[in-house]
Amino acid sequence: MATDLVKRQHFVPRTYLKHFGEQKGDEFYIEVLPANEAEVSKIFNSNIKNVALEKHLYTLPGETNEQKMAIENFYSQELEGHYDTIYNILTDPNKIEITAEERRLIISTVITMYYRTTKWVNLSRDLMGRVFERMFQLCEQTGTDYFTYEGEKISIAGKTLKEFTSEFNKERQPGMIIIQLETALNLIALRLENDSICVHKIEEDRLEFITSDNPVIAKNNNPERFAPFDSTNILELPINSKHKLVLMPECPEELRNRIFRRTSVAPFSEIEKLTTNFSQMQNSEKFIFGSKNGIESYLLTKQESERPIEEGENTADIFRKLKELGL
Repeated sequence: MATDLVKRQHFVPRTYLKHFGEQKGDEFYIEVLPANEAEVSKIFNSNIKNVALEKHLYTLPGETNEQKMAIENFYSQELEGHYDTIYNILTDPNKIEITAEERRLIISTVITMYYRTTKWVNLSRDLMGRVFERMFQLCEQTGTDYFTYEGEKISIAGKTLKEFTSEFNKERQPGMIIIQLETALNLIALRLENDSICVHKIEEDRLEFITSDNPVIAKNNNPERFAPFDSTNILELPINSKHKLVLMPECPEELRNRIFRRTSVAPFSEIEKLTTNFSQMQNSEKFIFGSKNGIESYLLTKQESERPIEEGENTADIFRKLKELGL
């Protein structure tokens, strides 16, 4: 069967996003808020087909569609095709023991979702943009039309900074995407030997998790030594409005095929909702996603819950203000 050339490639899987949205017929819709906005009026509704995507993000050089779509098909067939299965496992309160294959799918999904977003590519693009801006300035100052980068003489004759940077990024993008996947596969092997799988649930209908275009949160108990690729990082991923998946390092071998479940009730459920949603907003690149209630509830408490503590303000004052906001 011939492989189609897919241009619009999702870096946050639709199989993931649909669990934060609403089904209408055969389609799923989700509420969206630009990450730089804090007004309810800026929330809009969108088909999940039209969010968290980039044209030709994973397309590789090649003569055939199969070669060009190798990474896109890997994500689609090997991971996204199994997502509903692991979602049902993770949200089933009676499912405690899992198989080694189910464990592999759960951990692989989280790790690849962490590395497949545009965040890493865009960080590299931004860095090289600043490097080339400086190189163009030096060429202008010295009256030359070339510079040396990593021992190679590079011509900029007849090109603007924007044109040169765009061509450079387009040429090196396939290599960056391959490196991201290789890094993910290496980290999967390490975390399969180490991680506990935990599911946190929050009670109360009014409390909801939101997510974003960069949904996997990495954190470390030792912030001074935090590195994005550290296998000892804690990884968190909201999987719907009520459940959050957490991968914790240092799991005893005899407990690796177990799901550790915890249900939070007030006031701890409110705290978990606030901290999780704050992390999603901070980690997002362009958009956050969720239900209208979930996003509006976050915006309602955003200003008070995220502001710095003022001098002389005590804990009672903080909790009183949060209580006035419904917490």
